[in-house]
This record gives sequence, structure tokens and C-alpha cells, in this order.
Amino acid sequence: MPEAFFWEHAQAFLERVERLNLHGLHFQHVELCERRAWMYMHKVNFAQWYSRVQTGSALHDTSYQRDHSVRGLFGLAPDRIEWDECIVYENKGTGGAVEASSNQTAFYALMLSISTGKQWRAYTHVLSSRRRREVVLDAARLQKLWDASGRLEQLGELEAVPVAKKISLCETCSLAAFCGFD
Repeated sequence: MPEAFFWEHAQAFLERVERLNLHGLHFQHVELCERRAWMYMHKVNFAQWYSRVQTGSALHDTSYQRDHSVRGLFGLAPDRIEWDECIVYENKGTGGAVEASSNQTAFYALMLSISTGKQWRAYTHVLSSRRRREVVLDAARLQKLWDASGRLEQLGELEAVPVAKKISLCETCSLAAFCGFD
């Protein structure tokens, strides 16, 4: 039986998420690159033309076609939910970008915890290895999500694209050509 959920920032976090229309990918992007997060906040996206994203989307779409557990959710897009056990899953093609993926998965667990008043657990399912990685929704993760939501709010208010430095992720980022890091 899941424990009751309490977090002092729950209501403020929920209001910020709704006001800014934040989703799980926002929390992934802000961990990876603030420029990438800014682009996503401002609905600038080149992913649909990027072969790596197309391959990932096809893999994602064919991996769990029969899973209907997430039907009826509004505003959340996890890949699978075990409603009776209060567990949420997010699928990833590879096991890279652990913190970024964990933040996205934790975001879903947090939103479900706030909405239901029960403590949810979260797992990232790595499709390439068929392993799952638990994402613990502890005080440190909650603080990280709270801080990320604040940073996303700041990025949303910026009119110009923030400065970015080249990082190893740039080699596989769909925005690399835009940034000049390709």
C-alpha cells in the first residue's frame, strides 16, 4: 500500500507547471542544456527532421503498442503505469543521460503523487538493454525538480536564445546545426 504523499512545495509546483504548461521533456531538456530547454519552451523543434529522433520514435511506438495504461491521462505522457501499485514507467532507447531521463521520469511520479495524494514510484525502462532503473522520489530529487521548474520559468521569460557552450551531447543533438555545434 503506497504511503500518503506530502511535499511542502506541492501546490506551488503544480501551479507553476500548469501556468507554464510544463511537461516531462522540459525537465529532461533543462538538465541537458539550457538552450535546448529554451527552444522547447518556445516551441522551436527540429527533432522531426532528425534521423536519430525518427528512429527512436519508431522504436518507442513499436515497443509498447498494446499498453493502454496511460489512456485518459491529460497533460502527462509516461509510457506505462501500474495504477494499483502506484508505479510509473518512462521508456528510453539507451541508458545515457541518466540524470536528465531520471528527472523526466520523476516528474511523472511527482505529478501523480500530487494528484492522488499517494507516494508514487518511478522507473526508467532502457529499451536497448531491457533493464529498468529506479528513480527515487526523495527529498533531493524533489528539490531538483523544484529548482528546475524555477529555472524553466526564468528561461521562458527570456526573449533571446541563451548562450550555450559545446558539450558532448551536441554530437547527437537535433539542434546542433542551429547552434553551430555540428
